[in-house]
Order: sequence, then structure tokens, then C-alpha cells
Amino acid sequence: MIDPSSVVWYSGSGSPYTFVEVTEKITKTKKDNESLEIHVGTDSDPNGKKYAIATGIALRIPGRGACYFWSRDYLNPKSAINLGFRLEREVTDSIIVAERLRNLLETDIKIIIHVDCNTKLNHASGKYAKKLTSYATGMGYPVKIKPDSWAASSLADKHAKSYVLPENERD
Repeated sequence: MIDPSSVVWYSGSGSPYTFVEVTEKITKTKKDNESLEIHVGTDSDPNGKKYAIATGIALRIPGRGACYFWSRDYLNPKSAINLGFRLEREVTDSIIVAERLRNLLETDIKIIIHVDCNTKLNHASGKYAKKLTSYATGMGYPVKIKPDSWAASSLADKHAKSYVLPENERD
């Protein structure tokens, strides 16, 4: 599972941040924009012999745009073969990050969890949709699912894909 304080977070432009610095940025943004929303999503992707898992934190101001931070780790390829395991891990990592944000922020900010699975049963992830959305909802978070789960299916997905991995992390 992710430990938000022990991983390096990167801005959308690639600058490194600590988790404390990310929360400071959120606090400052909230002071300037009362309508700030936090969107958290995670996605995983097989990259040859290993599975990358990336989590994104988007700071969205409706009607004014967004900025984001992301972090990446790797899953054990032996346990990551199972789609259900990977999807549950993705949602768990998103919830862990959201909980840590909720505990560290000194202000009340809406945090939305994005789940990267489809509601249609003909898709591989479809059979997990109800379980995963119920998990996040049960933890007290509003949930977005495909096609609206952009923090997972676009932001985190981009940083889990092999084509954005540094040369030393590719197989």
C-alpha cells in the first residue's frame, strides 16, 4: 500500500514535492479559491516484467482549471496478475491518500475518489464496479466512475504507462 509521506510526488511539470508540500499547496489554493475540489485517482499498468501503479491528486477549481501531483510505485508482478486485486489496490491507495489529506488539511475540502472501472458488465472491470464504488462510498467519499473518472483513467493512467517511465525504469 502507498505511504503518501514516504514517496516523492511530482507536479504536472515534473518538479518533485514532499507530501507536506503538496498539502501546503492545497491549503494555499483553498485560501484563494473557496470552490477548490480535490480529486484522487490511481491506475496500474503492466510494464513488461513489472506493474507500475500511479496515484494522482488533482486540485480543481470549477470553471478555472486544475493542477495536479502524482506519484508512482511498482506492484509485485506475481500478485498483480489478477485484475480484481489490482483494482482493489488502486482504490485502496486512493483512499489512503484521501484519508491522509483529510487528516493533514486544516480546512474542509471536498475530496472525490475516482475509480478506474467500467459500469458495463461486458468490460473486464465491470464486475468489480459495485464493490469498488461501495468501498470508497463507505469510507465517506463521493465517487466518480468511468467515463467520469478522469483522475484515474487519464491523469494516473498517463503516469503508469511505460512510455512515460524514465529509461532506467523500463524493461
